[in-house]
Amino acid sequence: MGELLSMKPCLIKQPAGIGDVFFCQKIARIMMQHGYKVIWPLRPDIHWIQRYIKDIWFPMTTDDFPMKDIYFRGSGAVVEEGGAFISPATADMTHNDGKIMSSKYSMVGLDHSDWKEYFKFERNFAKEDDLYYNVLGLKDDSEFVFINNLYNTDVRDSELLSPENYDLPVVELKIMEGFTLFDWCKVLEKAKSVFTINTSINYLIDVLDTSYERYVIIAHSEQNKREIDYLFSTPHEMICK
Repeated sequence: MGELLSMKPCLIKQPAGIGDVFFCQKIARIMMQHGYKVIWPLRPDIHWIQRYIKDIWFPMTTDDFPMKDIYFRGSGAVVEEGGAFISPATADMTHNDGKIMSSKYSMVGLDHSDWKEYFKFERNFAKEDDLYYNVLGLKDDSEFVFINNLYNTDVRDSELLSPENYDLPVVELKIMEGFTLFDWCKVLEKAKSVFTINTSINYLIDVLDTSYERYVIIAHSEQNKREIDYLFSTPHEMICK
């Protein structure tokens, strides 16, 4: 804590939304390049992100951290020489540029288009292999389709995501104790095709080494489709549920 107080702090308010946290990494890293110490509180249920992105301090929202007195009531962005407060979580309410996600960047005068160049994380290859080979029973030459019906922890029932719709065996994303979303990276890279509800997986896929026969993102609505389709560079189809 002493080291933190000796540097100019930048408090970022985006406590949840795993995809939002991934997408906003550029904001944090630009602030770090300008000499700020980023403090990015996360909700306890996604605090596991800290194990993979180690160069940013992610306290839990329930912890003590500098400027906590303004964290829960603050919005917008204030960047000064001695410190900064940036709230991507509320950007669409204070600096709406017409799209929820890009508003997080336009609020601080940054270009969002190269967001994935700043999304860096440390992969746990041992965990990925354990999930791939031992838990899911896959082999190096396995051919399969990956599907995902989960949005946060809710199931969004889409007929397209029924396993019987596919000619190849299906691997479906599930919440598994001891594994996080990052530990599915090997599965995502080895899949022949991916069919998924719009969720944080899409941001992860955009920075992985993939070559899919089909990659289909199922938006929650036409408005949701307009809000996100421009974000992803991996070749894909986007349809509405």
